[in-house]
Amino acid sequence: MGFDVNIRNSKSICIILLIFVLSLGGCVRYSFKGALPSNLKTIAIPLFEDRSVWVGLQEQLTEAVINAFVQDNSLQVTDNQDEADLVLTAVILPVRIRQTAIRRDEVVEEQELVVSVKVECLNTHTNKPLWSATVSDFGRVSGQADLEEQDAAVSEAVEKLVEDIVNRTIAAW
Repeated sequence: MGFDVNIRNSKSICIILLIFVLSLGGCVRYSFKGALPSNLKTIAIPLFEDRSVWVGLQEQLTEAVINAFVQDNSLQVTDNQDEADLVLTAVILPVRIRQTAIRRDEVVEEQELVVSVKVECLNTHTNKPLWSATVSDFGRVSGQADLEEQDAAVSEAVEKLVEDIVNRTIAAW
């Protein structure tokens, strides 16, 4: 009988510990903050230049990048470029439509809308880029997609681009 009590107590303790550990999972956030040099604390993100002529893309992408940095909390976003440790600038290139599935009768079944952005993250202390690259990603739609579906595909590409831009910035060292 004493053996059953010990097993029951052990199970109870294990269950309590498991619940405690799982409850911490929602509170813990992973960040690359340790990868950045300690003197880099702020970032300015001016409105991106838009060469895409895709209506609303300039504001959508700029705001999404700003919001992602605010949410990540590795760098404080500031409006003042003169006082920022980093300045992230970007040029949105024309959106390309790439046909990815064509039937024998030459009807396009699927296409990708590719969004490309030429990005530079300048370290204002050294006046040299922390990183610089052209990043691209895409969203898929059917070959007969209307404008609303195409906008959704561009938004999908923007989500992936934002993640890439933030990761490149906070992991660059």
